Amino acid sequence: MKKISRLFVFALFLFAAYSTTAQVRYDKGNVLVNAGLGFGYFYAGGVPITASAEFFINDAISIGPYLGFTSYNYRWTGYRYKYTFIDIGARGAYHFGKHIPLNTDKLDLYGGVILGYTVSSYSGDGQGFSNPYGSTVRAGIVAGTRWYFTDKVAINGEVGYGLAPLLVGLTFKL
Repeated sequence: MKKISRLFVFALFLFAAYSTTAQVRYDKGNVLVNAGLGFGYFYAGGVPITASAEFFINDAISIGPYLGFTSYNYRWTGYRYKYTFIDIGARGAYHFGKHIPLNTDKLDLYGGVILGYTVSSYSGDGQGFSNPYGSTVRAGIVAGTRWYFTDKVAINGEVGYGLAPLLVGLTFKL
């Protein structure tokens, strides 16, 4: 996981080095692909790895799927166990760019909702331990921002309730 985190941070700095000629403008039919890491996980421990897509149905509203994977190991007095969570679902967002006058054309501010399902699995060698989480339906809200370094690449961050309190990642505009 440390190698993935270091690679991710390196990629962020690499994309930051490119020119800053981006203009945030979305039209019906635009597609964004997001990949990121979460800090914290609302369901249990671990670092969520996420991917999502956004399909614009007009110049301000996007909808699309998301996928998240989180796993963590725990050891305690001779017992070992592992939890794994796979989150799948849909998300929708409203992009506020045309409503908020800013002195930049590189920033995208948005808010959204998620609705999905969390598949939980457990393995361990300790007696008396089981999976206290179970699989469940999940709903949440997010507030996010994107900063475009080029017309096609942005760094993004989200805060909210659903997958993780804080998500950071990269966005690619197709």
